[in-house]
Amino acid sequence: MTKKLAVIAGATGVIGRGLADALAARPDWDVVALARKPVDVPGARFIPVDLTDGDDCRAKLTDLGAATHIFYAGRFDHVANQPEPVETNLSMLRNVVEPVEAQARNLAHVHLVHGTKWYGSDLGPFPNPACEDDPRSTRTTFYYAQQDWIAERQRGKTWTWSATRPHGICHAVPNAPRNLVLVIAVYALICREMGLPLSFPGTEANYRALYQCTSSDHLVDAILWMSETPACANEAFNIINGDYIRWERLWPAFARHFGMEVGPVRTVKLATAMADKAPVWDAIVRKYGLKATPYERMALWSYGDFVFTPGWDMMSDMTKARQFGFAGSVRTQDEFIRYFNHFTKAGVLP
Repeated sequence: MTKKLAVIAGATGVIGRGLADALAARPDWDVVALARKPVDVPGARFIPVDLTDGDDCRAKLTDLGAATHIFYAGRFDHVANQPEPVETNLSMLRNVVEPVEAQARNLAHVHLVHGTKWYGSDLGPFPNPACEDDPRSTRTTFYYAQQDWIAERQRGKTWTWSATRPHGICHAVPNAPRNLVLVIAVYALICREMGLPLSFPGTEANYRALYQCTSSDHLVDAILWMSETPACANEAFNIINGDYIRWERLWPAFARHFGMEVGPVRTVKLATAMADKAPVWDAIVRKYGLKATPYERMALWSYGDFVFTPGWDMMSDMTKARQFGFAGSVRTQDEFIRYFNHFTKAGVLP
């Protein structure tokens, strides 16, 4: 059996970690995980490297001549509410691809993880459902720079590239608070502990608008499908779960799960309203004997505000992926409940 070797950039992130876990468990793959901080993935080789430092990458990304796939899921940790720097994120991609490509004679595929900001989904109403060949938005984003660079770099080469555009990623990666699952769960449990109903904390318009999520497991399946399907060469694909949702439909299901009543919409800034609730969470941890995760590592409240504020529909068209042969589909409500139960089993939630 000829093994494939995956070089995964951003292996401590949600998607990178998901890819590393999935591939390290397969007998036909070897995995090299790249990140600044150590990542404990059984069966994977870890290389500590700063992707923003070209010299560090050239010095450490050696002995990778057997690499067949690069999965790029890294991004620069930018300042909240500030644009993600284009040049820094582009140079990080170059710092991985260039030294690996130079030695990997059997390199077959490079994958980029992007998102629906490609369509300007964070700027205001955009054409829905968004299609992969829609005109680019007027904004500047590193997504455009990275895809343009990889497309140009690939010209005349035997390897190919692909890109995914997910939205509203839900996951079970520990110590990664940028997660709608934990934002909703921790908010609900604090409300319950305070004797409050489960009121939606976002805007009225957001509560009723269409939204979409992508489960990390589902996204990993799609990425691996793209990397091994010849028809996907040099193509980008929207990848969301199998449905569109409205929070007004899911909120009662969440309330039932946590044994609560549904309250009216109560628009608040979570980053402000939840800032002083660490004592409440600590009481919940003691009450149920949970793992003592620091409150600030449980949920990223500013991410909740980002998701629950816009009053326009968020919809990506999945037709292209289906026409190319990706049949994967999951139901978003079921995925939330599955992840809630995962964190309960792990002792993170009661």
